[in-house]
Amino acid sequence: MKIERLPGHFGVRIPGVHAPSLSEQALRTIFDLLLEHRFLVLPGQALDHDAYSAFGRQWGRPVLLIAARNRVETHPEIIRQTNSAATPEYARNIANHWHCDSSYEEEVATTTMLYGVEAPEHGGETLFSDLVAAYRALPETRQRELERLQVRHATSAATPMPDERISRPQDLPDAIRQTVRVLDPVLHPLVQRHPATGRKALYGLGGSASAIEGLPEGEGQALLLELRAYAAEPRFCASYKLLPGDLLLWDNFSVMHRATPIAYSDEPNERRSNYRISLKGLPTFVGSV
Repeated sequence: MKIERLPGHFGVRIPGVHAPSLSEQALRTIFDLLLEHRFLVLPGQALDHDAYSAFGRQWGRPVLLIAARNRVETHPEIIRQTNSAATPEYARNIANHWHCDSSYEEEVATTTMLYGVEAPEHGGETLFSDLVAAYRALPETRQRELERLQVRHATSAATPMPDERISRPQDLPDAIRQTVRVLDPVLHPLVQRHPATGRKALYGLGGSASAIEGLPEGEGQALLLELRAYAAEPRFCASYKLLPGDLLLWDNFSVMHRATPIAYSDEPNERRSNYRISLKGLPTFVGSV
């Protein structure tokens, strides 16, 4: 395989592969590259829903998003994401905050993938923060302190930073709120070990992270905000703009991510559309968690 480093601190591009026809050995190589580089791009794909779903299922068990309205009816594991001008205000730029996918669930997502269909001429980047590097850059005494902490997670319950937007289920219109499955709060370690490598990293600093067990509410929220701002420093970050035909994968145990604000328009040079699949567990070609 030809492997190209992407601009920034991490991430790679692997041109010339056809995702649906990859051998088990090739898939394992790509998985190893994902673990090493945090996110990767397979450009030049042409996938219908059947092929995309089949490829995704090789990487784990599909997550059914709690907001049913965004699921593709024939393939509910696939989430349609667009910046259509018809999008209501409450549903715009809702991923414009740092988060790890499905961190509000008991079993979190391991891998997420986006398949690009349309991209605007300007904007539309996804930002990534390397939580492995952020953890390793901490003093050892600080690492040990954080390893003892458990974080309470609930849907969209984090305190937003000034440049973040977090849309909470209780703020949705009544008719829409009824289509969103609200889960009970869960606990996850602030420092997670990767299920495939045992490598330690910070985890779930935003999105659903609402409190730290054993700390006063304000103190816990302040610590989470402090760590999120720390992990979002430029030295730990990279970005990628999803283009048509791109298949973008990231490791939710190694990075947190966020969308960047985008205009909502149906103009040809401003449209953005993609399909998302998130997976739980490890790929079928390496076993299960």
